[in-house]
Amino acid sequence: MANGSAKISWVAFLVALLLASPALALDPQRAITQYKHMRWTVEDGAPAAIEDIVQTPDGYLWLGTPLGLYRFDGVNFEPVRPPRPKTYKLNDRVVRLMVTRSGALWVGYEEGGLAVLEKGRIRLVFDPRIFRSVVYSIAEGQDGAIWATTSNPKAKVVRFSNGAWQILDPLIDMPDGAHWVFVGRDGAVWVAGSGRVARMRPGEPRFTTIESGFIEEVALAEDRRGAIWAADARGVRIVEGPGAGRVVYPLPTVSRQTRIFFDRDDSLWGARHPDGVFRIRLTPSSSSAMPDIDRFSAGEGLSSEMAYRAFEDREGDIWVGTVRGLDRFRPAAIAPEKVVPISSPYGYGLFSDAQGAVYVYDTETLYKAKPGQPLKPLIRRLGPFTTMCDAPNGGIWLAFDSKVFRVDGDRVTRIPDPPYPNVEVTACALDARGDLWGAGFMGGLVKWDGRTWTHSMPEALGRAVTALLADSRGRIVADGGRNAVLIDGATVKLIKTPPRLQRGGTMPMANGPLGVISGSDFGLTRFRETGSQFISRDRFSFIGLSHGLAQTATETWLLGAAGLVRMRNADLERAFEDPKADLPARIYDLKDGLPGPASYKYRADLAIGGDGRVWMATTAGIASLDPARLPINAVAPPVAIKSVLVDGKRAADGPLVDLPKGARSVQIDYVGLSLAAPERVRFRYRLEGVDDDWVEAGGRRQAFYANLKPGKYVFRVRAANADGVWNEEGASVTLDLPPTLFQSRLFQLLCAVLSLALLVVAFQWRMGRLTERLQAGLRERIAERERIARELHDTLLQGVQGLILTFQSAARQVPADLPARNQLERALDRAEAVVVEARDRVRSLRVSVGGDLMTTLRAVADSMRSDGGAEVVTTAVGRPIALHPLVADEVERIVVEALFNAHRHARASHIDVIVTFESKRLLINIRDNGVGIDPAVLEVGGRDGHFGLAGMRERARKIRASLTVRSSAGAGTDVELITPGAVAYAHRRIGWPKGLFGPRGGGGKESAQ
Repeated sequence: MANGSAKISWVAFLVALLLASPALALDPQRAITQYKHMRWTVEDGAPAAIEDIVQTPDGYLWLGTPLGLYRFDGVNFEPVRPPRPKTYKLNDRVVRLMVTRSGALWVGYEEGGLAVLEKGRIRLVFDPRIFRSVVYSIAEGQDGAIWATTSNPKAKVVRFSNGAWQILDPLIDMPDGAHWVFVGRDGAVWVAGSGRVARMRPGEPRFTTIESGFIEEVALAEDRRGAIWAADARGVRIVEGPGAGRVVYPLPTVSRQTRIFFDRDDSLWGARHPDGVFRIRLTPSSSSAMPDIDRFSAGEGLSSEMAYRAFEDREGDIWVGTVRGLDRFRPAAIAPEKVVPISSPYGYGLFSDAQGAVYVYDTETLYKAKPGQPLKPLIRRLGPFTTMCDAPNGGIWLAFDSKVFRVDGDRVTRIPDPPYPNVEVTACALDARGDLWGAGFMGGLVKWDGRTWTHSMPEALGRAVTALLADSRGRIVADGGRNAVLIDGATVKLIKTPPRLQRGGTMPMANGPLGVISGSDFGLTRFRETGSQFISRDRFSFIGLSHGLAQTATETWLLGAAGLVRMRNADLERAFEDPKADLPARIYDLKDGLPGPASYKYRADLAIGGDGRVWMATTAGIASLDPARLPINAVAPPVAIKSVLVDGKRAADGPLVDLPKGARSVQIDYVGLSLAAPERVRFRYRLEGVDDDWVEAGGRRQAFYANLKPGKYVFRVRAANADGVWNEEGASVTLDLPPTLFQSRLFQLLCAVLSLALLVVAFQWRMGRLTERLQAGLRERIAERERIARELHDTLLQGVQGLILTFQSAARQVPADLPARNQLERALDRAEAVVVEARDRVRSLRVSVGGDLMTTLRAVADSMRSDGGAEVVTTAVGRPIALHPLVADEVERIVVEALFNAHRHARASHIDVIVTFESKRLLINIRDNGVGIDPAVLEVGGRDGHFGLAGMRERARKIRASLTVRSSAGAGTDVELITPGAVAYAHRRIGWPKGLFGPRGGGGKESAQ
C-alpha cells in the first residue's frame, strides 16, 4: 500500500517538472559510464550480430540481423518474416534499415532487394537488373524518392521514384563501389565509396567529388549547424560546412568500419568494429581544442567490443547493436561517481560541512566536492574512517576507532586519543561552544574541549552510545538504544524512546526543519524535548533499514533497503503526528541508476551538498542525484494491440476481430512502447460492455476474459511511462462474438415458449391430480352416505315399519268405542308420518339430485311460491354443466336456505337466482330487494339462536367454496357462492390453453374442463 500510494502521490510533482523542463536526452556532461546501461545478449533472447537499428513511429525498435528482421518492444524480440518470392531468391540477412517520413520501413537484404512494411502490410521491391546483390545503404530524398547503394558493379547508386528504379552510375565517379548514401537537410545527396565522398545538390546534373583519401568504409552524418561529417577507419572529420578541412578527430585504433550519428544534444556517437562505441562532445566552436573522446567497450560492460550500429530513439536513449546482442544507454536520476573506486574493503562514508562541501572517504582516500564542482581526491592514504563532522573555523573532524584527526584543507592533524577504555568513535558532533563530542559506543560519551578529553555515561543511555548529533541550538542529542538524552551544557535531560527491540539499532541522525530524527532497523525516530515519536516500517516498508538521512528546507531524504527515498517534510510531519496519515514518497532504486544497495553499516551513507546534489554511498560505490537536473520523460508511450487469442488460437490481426461462435476464452496481448524503462510502463484497460470502470493492470501486458455473451465489445487500453505520462488515446480493438444456435434469440424465444408450455402442462397436470383427489374424496363421501342410507332403510325403517304393522294389528283388536283405540290410531298415523320423513331423509342421503342444477333450483323456487309472496326468477349464464352430485346437494341446500331467509325475514318482493357457469368456477348469486340485514348481525355471523348463515358457511366449506353475504339496512341482500370448477363439475378433463394451441372441441362452445 505504501509503495503504491507513494508513487501516485508524486504525480503532481512530476507534472510540475514536465511543465518546467523539456524531455531530456542523455546528459552530455556525464560520461557514458554514468548512464544507466542495460544489455540483452543472445542468452537473453536477443538476436546475434545486429547490423542496423531504426524506430518506426509506432514506437517499435527494428533490428536487422543475419537471421532476418526483428521487432523489439522493450521486453520481447519478435522475428518478422516477409513472404517468400517465387521468381527470385531472397536472402534472410538484413543489412540496412530506413524509415521514411511517412513511417514506412524499408528493409535492405543481402540478396533479393528490399521489403517495405507499411500499415501492417509487407510488400517486396525487386528489380532483376539491380538487386541480385547486397543493399549497402538506403536514404529518402526531400522529394520522397528512395536512394540506395548496392554491391552490384553495374548499379552502384540507384533511385526509386514514380514506381520505377533508375541506375545513376553514369552520374558519379565511384569506380570501386559506393557504400553509403546520405541526404542532408538541404536536400543534397551524398555518396561515400571508393575512398571518396561525392555530393549532388538539388538541380545539379551529376555528383561532384568533395574529398578523397578515405580508407575502408566511410559513413556520413550531419550536425546541428549543417556540417557534413565523414568517418572512416582512422577517425572522423568535417568534409563540408564550418570546420571543413580543419577539424579532424583521429581515433587511436584502426577500425574496419565506423558508423556515426549526431544525437539531439549534437554529440557525435560512433559504433566501431571492433572498438565498441564512442562519443565526442563537440564544443560551440569546431575550431576549438579537441574534446575528450568518451569510450565504452566490452571492458566497461558492452555486450561485445564488435559494435555495428549506434542509434538514438524518440525518448533520447542510445541503442548499440553488437555481434552478441543489444545495448541501451538511458538517462538516469542517479549517476555513479567514476572518480571513486567501485570497491572499498572498509566501505564508504559521506559528510556535508557547514559550507556545503561534500566529503567522501573510502578505504584510503578522502575526496571533496565543492558546490557545483565535481568530486576530486583531497588527501590520499588517509583512511579508513567511521565518522566525520564539522570542526571550528571551517575544518572537519574524522575518527576511526579511538583515533581522531582534524583536516584543514589538505593538512591533517591528529589529536590525542581519548584516554578511556573501549572507546570506538562511531559518530561525532560540534556543540554550541565548539567542543567536539563523540559517541564512543561501549566506551560512553567523550568530549574534547580543545585541550583535554572528558568522559560520561548517562544511565538513561544504557550500555552503549550508538549515535549523536547537534540540534539547531547546538545541544547534543545522544541515543543509546534504551533511551536518548539531550545535553545542554551541564544539563542532561532524558528523552524517552520506544525500547530497542521495537526500534532496532539506531543509525546516523539528521537535523533540520523537523528537528533531530534518526533511522533504525525498524523505522524512524523523532527526538523532542518532551519525548520522542516513532514511525514503524510496518506502516511504510520503505523506511526500514535506513542507513542515511538528510533534511533540506522542504524535503527529507533516506537511503535504506528500498533505495533512495524522497519525502516532503510536511508529509513526514503528518505521519509523525497522526498514526493514520499516509506518507507519500518517491523511491529511486537500481532501475534509476543506484549502483547497489546501502552498506548496512553504522555510518553516514547520505549527504546533501550546498548545490542541492544528493550524495549516497552504496556497496558498489558512490553516486549522486541532482534534483534540479532530473531526467523527465515527457513522451507518452505509443500503445498497440499485439494479438488476440481465442481459446488459445491467434485470431487475425486488425481493428475488428470476428470471434468464432461459442468462444469461451479471449486473451488480449497489448504493449506500451516506452523503451527507456519498459518494466515501469503501467497499463489500464476496459472492455466496454463488461467492465464498469478502467482496470488498473499495473505492468501486466495481457487481459483475460471468459464466457462472454454474444455481442460486440470494444477493448481499450492506455499506458503511462515511468514518469507517469499517460497516452490517453491508447489503442482499441473491436470483438464481435456471434451467437451459437443455442444462444440465438429465436432459440431463446422457442425455449421460453417451451418452458411456458411445460409450466402450463405441469400446472394442468397438478390441477388434474388435485381434481382427481377431490373427486375421489367426494366419491368416498357419496358411497358412505349411500351405505348409511341402505343401513337405515334395511334396519331401522324396516324395523319401524314392522312395529307399525304389529301395532295396527293390535289396534284392530281394540273395540272402536274405547278411547284407547282412538289414541292408538293417532299414534300410528304419527308413526307413518315419521317413516315417510325418514324415507325422504334416506333418499336425500342417496344424492338423487343429479347434475341438472337449474331444474332443481326452479323446483325449489316453485315450491316456495305463495300468494302475495316474492317473485323468484332463476337465470342461467353460460352453458349449463353437470355438477357433482354431492356438490349439487350442498349447493341446493345453500340456495334453499338463502331463499327461505329472503321469504321469511327480508320481506322481499323480488328475488333473483343467477347461476353463472364458468370453466374455472361456478358462481351463484341470490339477490333480493328486501329490508336487508343489520350490519351488526353480519359482523357476528348471525342472530342468537339462528343457525341459517352458519350452516350455509359450513356447507360452503365442505365443498371448498366461498360464501359472501353483502347487505345493508334497506338495500337488499346479495348472497354470493363461488365454487371452484375442479370441485363443482362432475366430469373435468385437462385441456390445453386456448391462447397456446387454439380451442379444443368445435362450434365455439365452451367445453367442460
